Amino acid sequence: MARLMARLLATAATLLVLAACGPGTGGTGTGPILGAVNFSGSGFASGSPCAQHCGSTYLRLENERVELSITCQHFVFTGPWEIDAEGLAVLNGTMETTDFAEGQTQTRTAPAVMRLQFSSARADSSREVVITVRDLQGNHLIAPLTLEQQPTAAAPESCTPGTP
Repeated sequence: MARLMARLLATAATLLVLAACGPGTGGTGTGPILGAVNFSGSGFASGSPCAQHCGSTYLRLENERVELSITCQHFVFTGPWEIDAEGLAVLNGTMETTDFAEGQTQTRTAPAVMRLQFSSARADSSREVVITVRDLQGNHLIAPLTLEQQPTAAAPESCTPGTP
């Protein structure tokens, strides 16, 4: 009888653990979005290094990957992430920046923090997102930009000498 009770308790505990990983529980279920969500836009930003027109900006969100592409800049976060009740997600990732000096392409990579402020508590139902990327000292790498949700992702502009 004790073995039967132990098995029942173990089965119940296993089922509870599995249920805790389902959608909407903060576990690995379906994550913060359904499928992939794309945002894009272009605009002006203040602050370094994009003090003038920043070119086209593309943001692609997946449950285990967030990728931001701006001409000559690329932010990537991989892993599970979530959005809080106010529509905010804070992601620690990597920023890659390409510069041109004396005819040579120079690419540098550094840790960075992206803040995504969605217009609602779910990314896939948000019409807009405000993006900010800072280095670990708090300096703007990408000043606040507002992007709109798009049905499909677009290719970023190529990074060539003379682009911001």
